Amino acid sequence: MNKKDYKSLDNQALNDHEPASDEEEDEEEEEMDENVGKIINVAFDARPPTDSDYHGVRRLLQQLFVKQINDELSELANLIVAQDSVGCVLKQDRNEDSDEDDSDDSDDDDEDDENVFAVNTVINLSQNQNLSCIERINTLLKTTCLENHKGDATRMTKLLDNASHQIGLMISERFINIPPQVALPSYQSLKSDIERAIRKKKKFNFSHLILISKTYRAKGETQMGNELFYSNPEEQLFSDMCEFSYTYSVGDQRDGLSDGQWDDEGGDFESLRTVMVFDASALGHMISKLQSEISPT
Repeated sequence: MNKKDYKSLDNQALNDHEPASDEEEDEEEEEMDENVGKIINVAFDARPPTDSDYHGVRRLLQQLFVKQINDELSELANLIVAQDSVGCVLKQDRNEDSDEDDSDDSDDDDEDDENVFAVNTVINLSQNQNLSCIERINTLLKTTCLENHKGDATRMTKLLDNASHQIGLMISERFINIPPQVALPSYQSLKSDIERAIRKKKKFNFSHLILISKTYRAKGETQMGNELFYSNPEEQLFSDMCEFSYTYSVGDQRDGLSDGQWDDEGGDFESLRTVMVFDASALGHMISKLQSEISPT
């Protein structure tokens, strides 16, 4: 996997996730007032996950799955970190921070290890059936499809239980202020990783891919009607390419993104998850769509 640089991140993205002491709060508030709306150049790179990324990966999984597989998140994070030949994490490139004192580096090491701003990977749902996290995800997908698919409610069950299929769950999670432009190189890198793994006879020769998207919809009667919004806007581009999809609510699990208290244009929003199932060949088309629709930073 090649390292890739990502630049131009909204300043607020860093402030949201770097802890501050009580003594620093007033000073940080003043700095934030001055920096609101500004764009600063920060170098990022995509790299294979390592053991030190475990906590950062787990945090991102938590915002996707909320309480649905809470007990199995640690096992899932370990699985993602262990398959370091497929997938990547997005971290700040500390080599670009020439203004920082070398003496400060050792003090910040532990904090930097947890600063995973995004993860893009795929796990095989047809393998490792002995793992609790795989079993739980498969059960979640089957159950939510049975309860929410407007067509054949057993379609997900038939897909996952078909021994001739190899199903990959794509996980594309990032902090909310990371721009969508990072999606293109991340998916390009993932496609290359999968192709390399297949050449090495690893179990990544998928027949289908599944993506769980964080979505939300306005509650009640509003001008937005029943429109579905995507937290990762590029995933709306993928929705026309899927074989089937369905949406279910996680509004009672308070995921911190849209839990019924997030106000935008005077309306409350319900937090949802939209499951999309693709033929594996669609990954190339998804990347082409990103190339044509997502402007570079």
